[in-house]
Amino acid sequence: MNDELEQKRKEKIEGFKINFGNLDDFSDEPAAVSDNAPADAPSELDSGNQNFVDESDSYENIGTYTDGGSDITSYSDDLYDDTEEVLNKSELRAAKRYDKKRRRIKAKKNRIIFRTIWIIMVFFVSIMIGEYIMVGVDDMLAVGREEEKSVSITIPKNANIDQITEILSKNKVINNKNFFKLYAWVTKSTSGFTQGTFDIETNKDYQAIINYMQSDMNRTDVVTIQFREGITVNDFAQLLEDGKVCSAEAFIKKCNSTEFDEDYEFLKGITNSGQRYYRLEGYLFPDTYDFYVGEDPSSVMRKFLSNYRRKLYLTKYRFEKNEKKTLLEDRAKELGMSMEEVITMASLIQAEAADADDMYVISSIIHNRLDTAETDGKNKKGETGLDMLQLDSTEFYPYKSQSQVPASIRSTFTSTYSTYKIKGLPAGPICNPGIEAIKAALNPDKTDYYYFCHKAATSTEPAVAYYAKTNDQHIKNQEKAGLI
Repeated sequence: MNDELEQKRKEKIEGFKINFGNLDDFSDEPAAVSDNAPADAPSELDSGNQNFVDESDSYENIGTYTDGGSDITSYSDDLYDDTEEVLNKSELRAAKRYDKKRRRIKAKKNRIIFRTIWIIMVFFVSIMIGEYIMVGVDDMLAVGREEEKSVSITIPKNANIDQITEILSKNKVINNKNFFKLYAWVTKSTSGFTQGTFDIETNKDYQAIINYMQSDMNRTDVVTIQFREGITVNDFAQLLEDGKVCSAEAFIKKCNSTEFDEDYEFLKGITNSGQRYYRLEGYLFPDTYDFYVGEDPSSVMRKFLSNYRRKLYLTKYRFEKNEKKTLLEDRAKELGMSMEEVITMASLIQAEAADADDMYVISSIIHNRLDTAETDGKNKKGETGLDMLQLDSTEFYPYKSQSQVPASIRSTFTSTYSTYKIKGLPAGPICNPGIEAIKAALNPDKTDYYYFCHKAATSTEPAVAYYAKTNDQHIKNQEKAGLI
């Protein structure tokens, strides 16, 4: 039995063949073999289906061995390629992880530097802003300004906030120009400032300054002008221009506009604007007025019209000593007259009368003549043409005399208001009458006169009035007056 097993072992060993291939590829050193192994048996060889490993630099095909009649070929270079690829990927991942870590560390350092710089900047900016606000607030509250005093400043027409700020700063009314403009912007006070001259104290806070300069009431460039009874639109315009209130041309334009009709109801009674030289002649109530230098012409006109309304429509007057006070408009209705007719008649009385007493007599003469319209201009004595008032003051209107008519039209000029050519009252007033002339128009004396004339006043004697019932008497009066 032992002999049989031994025989089989020998056969098996003899059947195990190794093909080394090209022996030149191997090292010259003999392989280490077991002392019990056959002389031709390779070293490091396992009894199974195993490859042996050569430590030389060559990784080509090493050889084959046969097990049970099968040749097995081993390729160690394929194994190396796979291992190298695995190693390369691993190294790449490690490099990426390192680079990512390095960038995180660098970014962290940068953030720390940026935050440090930012905190420093915020700190210094906060200090600067805080200081600016403190200085600005002090100026806003008028803290730290120069000792209290009053300065005169002049704001030009249509000045913007930059111009106003510059003027205030130049005159030491404010110290911080930018903060004042900021305050005006925040409080929506960059407009609405009044032009003109102001006397303003240097200890006012911002809001007080703004309020002070947005009111006409605080202006010091006030012009006081007295307008006498009986002067015309042209006279008003010239006085306003002389006082530097507004230009004469601009004011006259307002006298011909309908701009104020909606605000002043009495102007709607003017129904013949096209026939008038100046639409608002007669509505500029003579009085003393305060204006501002460079005032808007519309504002000027409203002062006149407001005073006219107050005096003629809101004030009651007594016409006789024991008579109850009444409104002028109510009195006109009693006489069957419109207010436009009253003012037109009053303007004639104002232009012709020598004094207040004379006004009431002349009023009676005008009323008497107008009443003849019912008899075709005849009076009780049979005289005709009396419905024509024949008043010298109307002959050259809107000029006061022929010499004032422009030379280019003087020889041919004929006024459409001339009561020597028209019957009844002219189209409108010829001047701006005072309250006494208006009362005279509404309360004429009771007379039979149809004519009047005056001896001119001298430096030593007042004017003398002469009245007549007939034309013959009138001619004699003219001789007395030295008129013929």
